[in-house]
Amino acid sequence: CSKSATLEERSGNPQPRYTEIQLGDRTASINSEGLPNKGFAAYSDSSFLQRLKECSEPHGKPYILSISGLSLKENLEMLDRLAESPDVLQHLSAVEVNVACPNVPGKPLVGYDFPQFAEVVQTMSRHPLFTKDCVLGFKLPPYLDAPLFDAVAKMLNEIALGRGGALGYVVCCNTLGSALAVDIETETTVLHPKGGFGGLGGQLVRHLALGNVRHLRSRLDDSIHVVGCGGVATGEDAFAHILCGATAVQVATQHRVEGPQCFERIASELRELMQRKGYTQLEDFRGKLRVRESKL
Repeated sequence: CSKSATLEERSGNPQPRYTEIQLGDRTASINSEGLPNKGFAAYSDSSFLQRLKECSEPHGKPYILSISGLSLKENLEMLDRLAESPDVLQHLSAVEVNVACPNVPGKPLVGYDFPQFAEVVQTMSRHPLFTKDCVLGFKLPPYLDAPLFDAVAKMLNEIALGRGGALGYVVCCNTLGSALAVDIETETTVLHPKGGFGGLGGQLVRHLALGNVRHLRSRLDDSIHVVGCGGVATGEDAFAHILCGATAVQVATQHRVEGPQCFERIASELRELMQRKGYTQLEDFRGKLRVRESKL
């Protein structure tokens, strides 16, 4: 999956805008990046995508273009440009719309503004770009209450791939906004943008992310896959997300801490854990979390 792209290149928020929090051998993070990226054209360049395809062989990994326009109009313009570029479309498996970025000053978080979110869902899903070969995805913010999961699922199920719509998957969840790191020595915030507030990620959102995966998997149409994101740093973390119903998992903070070698390590740890439990494939345990019995 690409970095979330805006129509034009953005340098992001002023520094310092990222900090890590050590929790023993685990890491959490707070960021207020502000969507720094090279711009839509850089992530949808056909020659770049061809090189990426060649590098991914023989695994044949899909390429997902993530977009996070600063308005619905900007998102639609990016979709229009893709629809007019068959040389780019041949490389795309999905376009993921980020409705969960809390770190752009002056911009509401779309995933929490349900009237705006509903308009985005319906308008984006009707775009002719989306077919069985290129599906729509949404990156969601974390939700905290059952009625909110009900409302989001109802909205998304209307455009489910299995019901003739465009939506093939959701990612849950992005960082939890309004986190604040404080330096007691300097008596200042650790970050600068937005008064020091940022999105909380990594180990400190692991359990919240698992809850979001579980809630949404139990409510969404079966044709909508759930990608678990939040606190994935070990094979056990990946196992927990899949046990809650995730089709795949995403790694963010740990990738920044450890680098790309984290992927093979996490996969190896997951394989070892599965072997210990006697599982030979992910479907043996995916979504099969049981509720602990009462001791009464």
